[in-house]
Amino acid sequence: MKSLTLVKLGGSVITQKKLSPPTVNEVAINRIAKEIRAHKGPLIVVLGGGAHGHQAAHAYGFGDSSTPPEKLLAGIPSIRHNMTLLSLEVEQALNANGIPSVVIPPFSSVSMHDGVISSFPTDIIKGALKARCTVIIHGDVCLDDIQGASILSGDTISVYLAKALDIQRVFIGTDVDGIFEEDPRVNPNATLVSVIDSSNKDSVLAGTGTSAAIDVTGGMTQKTQELLELANYTTLVAIFNLTAPGRLTSLLEGKSTTCTRIEF
Repeated sequence: MKSLTLVKLGGSVITQKKLSPPTVNEVAINRIAKEIRAHKGPLIVVLGGGAHGHQAAHAYGFGDSSTPPEKLLAGIPSIRHNMTLLSLEVEQALNANGIPSVVIPPFSSVSMHDGVISSFPTDIIKGALKARCTVIIHGDVCLDDIQGASILSGDTISVYLAKALDIQRVFIGTDVDGIFEEDPRVNPNATLVSVIDSSNKDSVLAGTGTSAAIDVTGGMTQKTQELLELANYTTLVAIFNLTAPGRLTSLLEGKSTTCTRIEF
C-alpha cells in the first residue's frame, strides 16, 4: 500500500506504569491523537502494553521459563481485559479527533510457536486500511502450541508488519529522545546517536548493554537489533521521544526533529 506509515506508541507514555491497577495516561493519549491528525495517508498505530500488559503478565509468570502452561493460560483473561481497555481508550481518542479508527487485536488471529510468530494473517488489516480506517493493533497475549500462551510485543508486531505490508515509514515513540551511547537515566550526559548506519551499528549495539532507553520488553540490545532489521525492509525508521509535544507531528510531516534515525 502506497505511503503506509506505522507509529508505535510506547507503553511508558500512554499508561501510568507505576500505578496499580493499570491506569491510562489520558492527557498523553489525547495530545498524541491531535498530533496524528497531521498525517494524511494510511496509518497503523501499534500500542505497547505498558502497565496494562506488563503487570498482569508478570503476575502470571510470563517471562519466567519455569512457569507451567496452565498458569500462563490462566493469565489470558486478565491480560486481554487490560489491553482491550487500553486500546479502546486510544480508539476513542482518535475517533474523537476525526481519525476513523478500528482495533484489531492479535489474540483473535495470531498463533505462536515457542514464543515466535507462526501465523499472522494480515487480510483484515489490509481491508481496514482500504476502508480508510486507521488500524490500531497492540501488544497482546496469544495462544502458543508449545508454551500454552506467550506474549507478542508491540515491537515484534512492528517488525513483522513492516515486512509483510511493505511499510514505508516506521516511527517508534518512547520516553527518551532516541538511542543513546549510554543509558540516559543513569548518565544524564549520555550522547544521543542521531543516525545509525552500517558504519556505527556494531559500536552502538556494543554500547547499549542493558539500557532501558527504549521502553520495550526485552532489553535495549535485543530491541536495537530488531530496529536495525526493520531498516532492511522500510525506507525510514526513527526512534523519538513521544513525551515531547510536536515531535510526532514533525516526523509525520516529514520535518526534522530530535530522534535517532536508522539508515542503510
